[in-house]
Order: sequence, then C-alpha cells, then structure tokens
Amino acid sequence: MKSILPASHLLKQFVLFILTMIFLLTVTRAALALWQFQKLENTGVVVDLFVLGLRYDLALIGLICLIPIVLGSLFSMTDVTRAVARFVIVLFLVAGLVFTLLLELVTPWFIQTQGIRPDFNVITGVEQPTAALRSVISQHAISLIIGLVLCVLITFAFWSRLELQRFLKYRLSVPSAMLLALVGGLVCLVAVWSTPDLRKAALGPANSSISDDSTINEITMNSAYKTVYSLVMPYLTMTKLTAESNP
Repeated sequence: MKSILPASHLLKQFVLFILTMIFLLTVTRAALALWQFQKLENTGVVVDLFVLGLRYDLALIGLICLIPIVLGSLFSMTDVTRAVARFVIVLFLVAGLVFTLLLELVTPWFIQTQGIRPDFNVITGVEQPTAALRSVISQHAISLIIGLVLCVLITFAFWSRLELQRFLKYRLSVPSAMLLALVGGLVCLVAVWSTPDLRKAALGPANSSISDDSTINEITMNSAYKTVYSLVMPYLTMTKLTAESNP
C-alpha cells in the first residue's frame, strides 16, 4: 500500500512562507519608517502604519498563495499530478519571495527621487533606465551589494527550508487536500480583499491614507502589492466596463 500524506504536510510550507513574508516586510517597513522618522514623528500614526501595513502584506501573501494553495492542493491528490503540484507551489512561493525582495530593495531609490513606492507604471516610466541604473550603482554601490547579498541569502535559506527531497514525496489524502484547497483559497481571497465581505472593493493604494504626508502613506504599503495592483486593476476595470455595457 502506497503512503499517503496529510494536508498538514503542505500547510506547513505555506505557513513558513507566510511567516517569512510578514517578517521581511515588517522589517523593511520599519527601516523605511526610521529613514523617514522626521516626517513620521509627532504624527501619531506609527501604530496605524504597521497595522495597515500588515493588511497590505497579507493581501500580497493572499495573491501569491491563492493559485498554489488551490491548484497545488488539488494536484497533490494523485501520483500522476503530484510533480505538477510541486512545481507550481515551489515556483509561486520562490518567485513571489524574490519579486518582493527585489522591489523592496529598489524602493528607497524611488522614494528618494519620486517620493513614492514603485509600481508597474512608475518602473516603466523611468526615462533612460540604463543611465538611471548606473547612477544608482555609482551612488549606492555598497548598500546595493549588501542588499543583493541579503536577498540571495534569504532566498537560499527559504529554498533550503522547503526540503525539496521530502516535499510531496507521496500524494496527499483526498479529503484533507480538498479541505485545504477550499478553506485556503477562501482565506486568500479574504486576505486580498482585506474584509470578509467580498462584495466590497478589494484593498488598494487609495486605502493607504493615514497622514497628510504622501511619503508616510507610501511606506504603509509594500511595493510588490502596489505593482501587482497596478497591473491587474486596468484589466479588472475594463472587464467591469464591458460587463456593464453588455447586460
């Protein structure tokens, strides 16, 4: 009889990713807050900054984890699709971590030069990107090298903790895998919307206003979620307009 794993085998990988992301994003937000402490002090919004920041971090985590939790859990139920599940889960988690780290790495430059966190439009709107990159390297070479080394070390540590030789070595039990897919997918949607009422609008950059200072409002968010939001929202808006014009 072939061995069967409980869904907790898969759940612990997602919990590891969630805790890692929350820790890293909280640390980077704290670093940005310290950097802009002169603007932040005497505002009385320090607690709001981190509480609302956690909502944005959970929204990003929900976006990254939605597909691997739902499809990964369902594909893990059979020996035939188990390898596909493993690929999907590892791809989304590692790529999501790297994407988040790199955007947080370049965020200080965008805040310093433009006063905002980067999103897709801001990044693609940089004039002469090669010249801008050379300027960043020449002015912040040491900080950039340290940041890149830390990104590599964090990614390697997370990759090692996945224990890929043991990960999904056997298929998951069907009932527990289906339960994880259903409950986990719903939790991801609630995290993205940042409210249990999915009929309301999802959390967006407009909800980051906790101060009259735009820089503080930008620190509240995280750059990865802002970037994904700027990519997805035009499509969602177009879809909504199409649906309204074709009742």
